[in-house]
Amino acid sequence: MRVATIAIGAVFIPLSAGAQNAPAPTPSPSATAVGNATGNLRVIGTVSTSDRRDEPTSQSSRPTYVVDRAYIDAFGARTVYDALQSVPGLELYNYGGFGAQINYGSRGATSAQTLILVDGQPVTSADTGSAYLQQLSTIGVDRIEVVESGSSTLYGTSASGGVINVITSVPRKEYFEVSDGSFADRDVRVAAGNGIIGAAYDRHVVDNNYGYPALAYNAQTTFPAGTRENAYADQSSYRVLLDAPIGNGFTVRAHADDTTLSEGVPGGLTFLTPADTQGLGDETADVSIAHASKNATLSLDVSGAKQALSFFDPSSLEDDTYTGRAQVSLKDTMTFARADLVTGIDLSRESGVFSFPTSPIYNSSFTSIVGYAPPSATGAAQSQAAAYAQFGYDVDRPLRVVAGLRAEHDAPAGSVLAPSVGGVLKSGAIRLSGNLGESFSVPTLEDLYYPGFSNPNLLPEKAATSDATLAYDGRDESLSVGYFSRSGSNFIVDNPITFVPFNASIATTSGLQFTARSRSYGGVVFDASFTDAYTAIDRSTGARLPEVPTGSAIFGITKIAHGAERIAYGLRWRIVGDDGDDAGSVPSLEQENGLAAVPTENNYNANDSIDAFLRYKLAPSAIFSLRGFNLADEHNAPIFGYPAPGRRLYVELATQ
Repeated sequence: MRVATIAIGAVFIPLSAGAQNAPAPTPSPSATAVGNATGNLRVIGTVSTSDRRDEPTSQSSRPTYVVDRAYIDAFGARTVYDALQSVPGLELYNYGGFGAQINYGSRGATSAQTLILVDGQPVTSADTGSAYLQQLSTIGVDRIEVVESGSSTLYGTSASGGVINVITSVPRKEYFEVSDGSFADRDVRVAAGNGIIGAAYDRHVVDNNYGYPALAYNAQTTFPAGTRENAYADQSSYRVLLDAPIGNGFTVRAHADDTTLSEGVPGGLTFLTPADTQGLGDETADVSIAHASKNATLSLDVSGAKQALSFFDPSSLEDDTYTGRAQVSLKDTMTFARADLVTGIDLSRESGVFSFPTSPIYNSSFTSIVGYAPPSATGAAQSQAAAYAQFGYDVDRPLRVVAGLRAEHDAPAGSVLAPSVGGVLKSGAIRLSGNLGESFSVPTLEDLYYPGFSNPNLLPEKAATSDATLAYDGRDESLSVGYFSRSGSNFIVDNPITFVPFNASIATTSGLQFTARSRSYGGVVFDASFTDAYTAIDRSTGARLPEVPTGSAIFGITKIAHGAERIAYGLRWRIVGDDGDDAGSVPSLEQENGLAAVPTENNYNANDSIDAFLRYKLAPSAIFSLRGFNLADEHNAPIFGYPAPGRRLYVELATQ
């Protein structure tokens, strides 16, 4: 299906005053009521990620979306990847079922350019610059804030394409959930707490043996129908949380996470690996101490993470990657009569060790092994030191302006300044917001040092970002149209055949984004979005940047339960399209590296999925849910040679 054929203008969303909204991602900066599927309503009137401080959503000049706990529960989002399915402008590419790698990005940015935070602190892997969203559990998560704008001024490297902040909260009572579904997918969740201290546990196992149809990319590249095997996953996640006042205006917040995963690695259809396995151990911790006075909040954050990744191939034994990251952040937020100021210092260091007892050497087409490299081990480290400041001023009642600057030194990449300026102009329910800024991303340890798949000559990316949004913020309904653009030099792109990164000399992305959300009609809410990335070009080759769909659309209908009502339901239709030019552009990348042309993107990167849920309240504290994903049983391979699962059905029993 191609999004170019969708008449987005045919979607009409009434914009009249009404009752409460259903759970769904909420476009900010409109303060929209968001409810859970059992009828308890609350209002998310503030966000903390856009300007690195708590603020009313109407003051944020950066386009921000909030996925709240109500939506996570309603659609049964077990991982952060699942929870992001309805956020406009996000590119999400899956290598398979649960446990498989996820490529993600924001409006043309790659995973390494989109920063992932938990409670405001980075959790990206030191080697790849990205996070394992498919393994990041939603247990103990209160909401997820997504900023789709360059945020290097406040967050530094890896935030040039935006920020995804996973915000946790301490459970206030006991919770239990068990589910079973397609492909032997089983999940158990337990949580308990008193609002001050709590803990949560999640165990998720799946066989992932699913069938796929024949795939024909062209006359020379076809794959017969088959069954995906060796794609199992077994994951356990633990999370301990603390949020407590300690007197004299001080508050301490902390969380500690521990995730272990074992899984099969089936490989792509061009080179199956039925005996390969992988193990992941991921540990993170963060302690934040804040002191709040009448007009200021001073906070100190200390966080750390370590990760061990082991890959076993019978032909080459075991490859191990060990990475670690430590960060200290000091932030001061001051509020005046008509102004506010955020200042801070970020200090971090990350390191990695890549160990290879032996590794295969492939022929030029990567279809057979021609030899083996000797054992090797590589260690590397990077460090960052940065100071930033952002000043906001209410010029008069309808106009607010913000300006910021970050000075960062990344060893060994060098130093950089990242300025930004933005503003919000309001007139009644109409709001115009926008930002201009410089952003940057330094090469990751994997980009520079991973044996056989690295490029030590990579340069840091530099880009200019801009966005503007015109929105109507009603009492419960909203409508917006936005423009975004990102243009710069030295963008780091992986060659689709050799997987070796290189600097695209000049790359540009730009597009339009539309969102609409209706009032509630007897508890039923309609929402829609459309993102048109009409430009995503590596101007040095003329090729379209990989994994940036020309268009994507999301349509949703949700009904929440009120009062004595027992039934809630919802439907989501996510469509990702392509204009058909990608296959013609790819050979220029391949020929540049002396390789034969292979259609890495063509018919199957366009895809869609219809997901739905039905929830029934069995008792005041017990809910039965029936969920379906990809109900139309669409079979596609968004990443070349990696077929995605078809239809999936689940049953779930949970406490409220």
